[in-house]
Amino acid sequence: MNKNVNRERKHDNRFQAIIFDLDGTLLNTLADIGDSVNRMLAEYGFAGHTMDDYRRFIGNGIRMLVTRALPIEGRSEEMIDTCVRRARERYRESWKNKTRPYEGIMELLDHLRKIALPLAVLSNKPHDFTVRYVNTYFGALNFSVVMGQNDRFPVKPDPTSALDIARQTGLPPSAFLFVGDSAVDMQTAAAAGMHSVGVAWGFRGARELVENGCQTLVKHPLEILSLLE
Repeated sequence: MNKNVNRERKHDNRFQAIIFDLDGTLLNTLADIGDSVNRMLAEYGFAGHTMDDYRRFIGNGIRMLVTRALPIEGRSEEMIDTCVRRARERYRESWKNKTRPYEGIMELLDHLRKIALPLAVLSNKPHDFTVRYVNTYFGALNFSVVMGQNDRFPVKPDPTSALDIARQTGLPPSAFLFVGDSAVDMQTAAAAGMHSVGVAWGFRGARELVENGCQTLVKHPLEILSLLE
């Protein structure tokens, strides 16, 4: 009798899976990204930027990051292509020098693992770096899908990649929490028909999240658990 009741409650729970953004949500990668791009800029005689500048530059993939970091007069297609390649090389040298999970993230993920909730990572970071980060910092956790920027899907906020994760998981989009730190993530969630959870500890802050349709704002990772009760 009790087993049947418990099974029914699990089935009726509105949210049954979570998609996480990576940069600014699970991991604080800001300093390693900013340092890598600044070293690249210096090689080509361009001025660097502060870490607060990079908070605004990050979120739409590496090509847009480099474009934003370059001065207007340096934004030819040829120069952007060259700088993207060099930035990736620089990033490979220092991708985990300062990067760490945010406080409370490991505790949250451990709890989610214990209740066997399907988890995925969806990032606009290049796919190879996304997989490398997840394997390095969260290797003991079983993410159902790990997806970075690739040739198969447009970058977020296009919802195609999020919807493909739902398809792979076998759950409807409405069963997902989509957790991120930027307008891009909130827009992706809305376009995919998922419940958007904005994290106030990330790169962009609460105001941007609320202004872009955040349905639930959390200030600490463990607050996400209340959405699953």
